[in-house]
Amino acid sequence: MRRLFGHTFLLRELIRRDFQGRYAGSFLGFLWSFVQPLWQLLLFSFVFSTVMDIRPTDSGTERFWVFLFCGLLPWLAVQEGITRGATAVTDNSGLVKKLQFPSQVLVVAVVLTALLHEAIAAGLFVAALGLIGELSWSSLPWLLVAVPLQVALVLGLALALAATHVFFRDTVQILGMVMAAWFYLTPIVYPLSMVPEPYDGWIAANPLTTLAGLYRRAFLGGTTGTTPEAIGWLAATAVGILALGIWLFRRLRPSFVDEI
Repeated sequence: MRRLFGHTFLLRELIRRDFQGRYAGSFLGFLWSFVQPLWQLLLFSFVFSTVMDIRPTDSGTERFWVFLFCGLLPWLAVQEGITRGATAVTDNSGLVKKLQFPSQVLVVAVVLTALLHEAIAAGLFVAALGLIGELSWSSLPWLLVAVPLQVALVLGLALALAATHVFFRDTVQILGMVMAAWFYLTPIVYPLSMVPEPYDGWIAANPLTTLAGLYRRAFLGGTTGTTPEAIGWLAATAVGILALGIWLFRRLRPSFVDEI
């Protein structure tokens, strides 16, 4: 992936095209990237504080919508980066067939675009937490740990799946089922303390469990689910998956043109 540094202009243009293309032709255009997460915040706030008065425990907040949005922020970026990254090569077959086109840039662009959307939503979330007095300013630097590990994990999976999807087109259907299960096996809509004892080891081994915990630690403080051992496991898993994704993509890339 060192060659990516030689394609920064191409990467920037792909991110811009993807970001602008999502809202092309709409009345609000770029503003939708702010309106949608703001609407989610307002909706969660109303439903989980008025209609369903759920109060999480041991999470740094008594507002369930705050607890939920902390976990949804990384999940939505992870889901978008992996699912759209898996088809990035096949969706751009015309570009891939061009001589010496760096096809890995297509996957990286999708992952970074998902991160850009997350950053916009996170900015609005930080503002909302500041207004209600729940933001832990001193803990925000934990995002400097969470985000790079998230990018490494998502990019590794996206590269591996993008290369596999070229040869095995059922990958996307299987991935949809896996992502649905992964969501419920991650403490996003429930706190880690609610997991039954026979299963807490399995849930703790899920790298997204620690990632969601790091986001909650960054925004709300506390240390639930973010022990040094858990963070070390997340880092090892992310680096290992990234290395595997890069290796698999490089190994299969020479055959892309023949299979697309």
